[in-house]
Order: sequence, then structure tokens, then C-alpha cells
Amino acid sequence: MIIVAMIFAIIFAYELRYLRQQNRKKRTKRIVVGMVLFCFLSFEALYYFRESFQFAKVIEYVFHPMEKFIVWRGEHE
Repeated sequence: MIIVAMIFAIIFAYELRYLRQQNRKKRTKRIVVGMVLFCFLSFEALYYFRESFQFAKVIEYVFHPMEKFIVWRGEHE
């Protein structure tokens, strides 16, 4: 996780340097900083909850009703 934090820090520094060189507004800087923090915290949360959170379950929860509808329609035609 230290490596991931370092990579996010490098991306963050690169983004801030770019924004300063281009003389961007404070609002733009806040949006970029917020997005980097959101992505970092989301990644850390997924890493922390990796045992209880499985992406396959999310996909199944989202697409199961559609699959049921498609299969049901195919059986009755």
C-alpha cells in the first residue's frame, strides 16, 4: 500500500505542478484535489474491505434481473 500511496502522491504533485504552470483557477485546483483524494480513498477502502467486497457479487446484483428477464423471454418464445 505504500507504493500505491507514493504513486498517488506523484500523480497529485504532477497535477498541481501542471495547474500552477497553466495559471488555473482555485476552483479547478479544488476539483482536481478532490478527485485525487476521492480516488485514493476509494482505492484504500476497496483494499481494506477486499474480503467482504467482491465485485462479482455487485455485477450479479446489478445484472441478474436483466438476465432473468432475457432467459425467461427465451424460454417462452
